[in-house]
Amino acid sequence: MHTLRLLPLVASLAILSQLSPVAVAQRGAPLPSDGLIRVLETERGAILASDGFDTWVFEDVNDYVRSDFFVTHGLRCGAKSPEGQLPGYTATNDCSNSSTNPASQYAPSGGALYRIPVVVHIFTHNNGNGAISDARVDSQIDILNEDFNALPGSNGAAGTDARIEFFLATTDPSGNPTSGITRHKNNKWFNDQQAYYNAVGWDTTRYLNIYTNLASGNLGYAYVPSGGGVVGQAWDGVRILWTSFGANAPIGPPYNLGRTTTHEVGHYLGLYHTFDGGCVSSSGCNGNGDLICDTNPESSPNYSPCTRSSCGSVDPTHNYLDYSDDICMYEFTEEQSRRMRCTLDNFRVDLASDGGGPGNATPSVNISAPSDGTSVSDGTAISFAGSASDAEDGDLSSAISWSSSLDGTLGSGASINATLSVGSHTITASVTDSGGASDSDSIAVSVTPIGGGGVTLSTNAYKVKGRVRVDLSWSGAVGGSVDIYRDGALLTNTANDGAFTDNTGLHGSGSLSYQVCASGDCSNTSVASY
Repeated sequence: MHTLRLLPLVASLAILSQLSPVAVAQRGAPLPSDGLIRVLETERGAILASDGFDTWVFEDVNDYVRSDFFVTHGLRCGAKSPEGQLPGYTATNDCSNSSTNPASQYAPSGGALYRIPVVVHIFTHNNGNGAISDARVDSQIDILNEDFNALPGSNGAAGTDARIEFFLATTDPSGNPTSGITRHKNNKWFNDQQAYYNAVGWDTTRYLNIYTNLASGNLGYAYVPSGGGVVGQAWDGVRILWTSFGANAPIGPPYNLGRTTTHEVGHYLGLYHTFDGGCVSSSGCNGNGDLICDTNPESSPNYSPCTRSSCGSVDPTHNYLDYSDDICMYEFTEEQSRRMRCTLDNFRVDLASDGGGPGNATPSVNISAPSDGTSVSDGTAISFAGSASDAEDGDLSSAISWSSSLDGTLGSGASINATLSVGSHTITASVTDSGGASDSDSIAVSVTPIGGGGVTLSTNAYKVKGRVRVDLSWSGAVGGSVDIYRDGALLTNTANDGAFTDNTGLHGSGSLSYQVCASGDCSNTSVASY
């Protein structure tokens, strides 16, 4: 029998490694004396923090997070729990809130690449605080991909490639194009108050919603789905203190490298803190502590430095799920990666799929007609047919784009008729779905000149030192020059003097077909065997 944790939401990474005195802190007007922590920003940008008994004023949010108030009230982890078990929970023994099964089926190596669409909701205060540029949003997405995919050359290169990728959504829940970023000026929403998620949040089963605001006085918090009652709820998602979001974030060291978001998205995908349970026994490690065996137990959160030992072993201070400085963090472990992938398979089942998030599973396209290698005469309209589908978007046939190596774009649709120029063509049908994933299929088609006009042609093949030459002679061509075609492809444009020698450079045996065209009139096809 498993004991359910009561914390499906984990808020964390809200403590600095070195505390500095805050000279500007002072008592302010009291807030309700109910013992609840409240953190608000005023019109002038000051932070009003209250525990219901005393109220303190800090010059700004950076002074606040360096304060004793911030630390002593445990605001590094502002845990919030829904009341009881909400609907939508289906238990799984593989990655529940009480155990992890690191089965090979969840191994990232050789497994599908999961792509998760992200929407970032940026809340600003009337005083202007909270503003985040598109470039800073892009930098945070880059950091997530560096950390979750252990990209070479990045700070996360030494970790495990979990094969979980993030991208800003390109289509909103209504199917409209989007940048994946929304912006709202609202003091209460900025202060993490009211049910703003009902007003601006996107379908939480299909998008990772990240909100940047005051995060209720934490550096960040997220909802862990493994205890049930989270997936599908409008309030599901990740909150990040706006000054700690993105690369070179304005909060400054040691939490300015975007690892707060990495940490919280780890929770969002089912991970618990590495220090959960303290010095738990290594026996049954998939059912105690952080439910992960390849993270050593540690007695308490690590603030700094980057290395520390407790519980008789080296602490996992480089792990994204500790409280270490951003510069220390560089890894998810193999079992953490398996647990996150298990969470995507069993809890957040509609969030991502192999190849893409909503509207971004890898589509497929197939040219069903004509067959590869088809040859037609000049002026003949060719009927092309194809089909395309996507595992999540459904039929995409109407979105097929057809193109030719000689004629460019031919048109769009499940089928088209096209008249191609004389020559050898590569015909490509391609499709790109609403999430940006694409596929293509190609065939070869040759178009030969029309014969039987007023031009007559004869050919003679022979060899010189083993290499094939073909003499062409023609009559009846009008104009100063002619086009000579070999095997349906334009060989050359030459003077209309009735003779031409093709030094093919070929050897061995075979045959070549020729036509001569001038002023829209083409000769018979003459086959030269050698």
